[in-house]
Amino acid sequence: MSNQNSDDNGEVFDPIAEQFRKTTELPFRDCVDHHSFMRMAGALDGLSVLDLACGEGQYTRLLKQAGAESVLGVDISHEMIALAEAAERERPLGCAYQVGDVADLALDKQFDVVTAVYLLNYADTRDLLLSFARAIARHMKPGGRFVGLNLNMGLDPSHYGACEKYGLRLSTTPARAEGDAITLHFTNQDGSTVDFDNYYLAPETYETVFAEAGLADFAWVPVSVAERCVKTSPPGYWDAVHTSPASVGIMAKRHG
Repeated sequence: MSNQNSDDNGEVFDPIAEQFRKTTELPFRDCVDHHSFMRMAGALDGLSVLDLACGEGQYTRLLKQAGAESVLGVDISHEMIALAEAAERERPLGCAYQVGDVADLALDKQFDVVTAVYLLNYADTRDLLLSFARAIARHMKPGGRFVGLNLNMGLDPSHYGACEKYGLRLSTTPARAEGDAITLHFTNQDGSTVDFDNYYLAPETYETVFAEAGLADFAWVPVSVAERCVKTSPPGYWDAVHTSPASVGIMAKRHG
């Protein structure tokens, strides 16, 4: 859940950390995001994982519970890391956390798997996206893999209201162009709201940037809905996830 630079992002997200945490309780987060992400993550037994833009640590914990030997969560927001560490104290899983700006992150180790849930969509320029991709590559072991979720840059703005019934509405400029803000408007289950910006870069920009960073086999992966959620929801309730998905998966590898 990171953004352009450490100073600006801390100022943006520290004050809304708790409200942002509440967005993770919306049903589509579990039924679509968690389900799709963990399906892409696959087998993790015995592997080391770096979870970039970890926010309050929700996915960090999921990765550890799925069998990862070690998981380090990094986020630019001090308040988000404080929430993650509080959750670890309340229910210890062995997750580790630290504050850091992904764009210039330089840890002293590499990992089997690097993940990033809604990080890349905070890049408002090609150069910043390249900084993110290079950080992913330099922290990935040869033969390692990247798994991420991202705002769906291929979704036409005419469909930005399709997921409002799930608690998320998108808006942007009338003639969306590279670098333009896409505002996410969340309505939480308690009725509270929180808005913040992501940024549009074309799908082709993502693909070329990952190749430039040395990451291969880039693939967009459609999200899906957990069958248990389909069974317990009214017919057609989740149709917008398939026809106008607000999110999309990303996978890539670093060849050894």
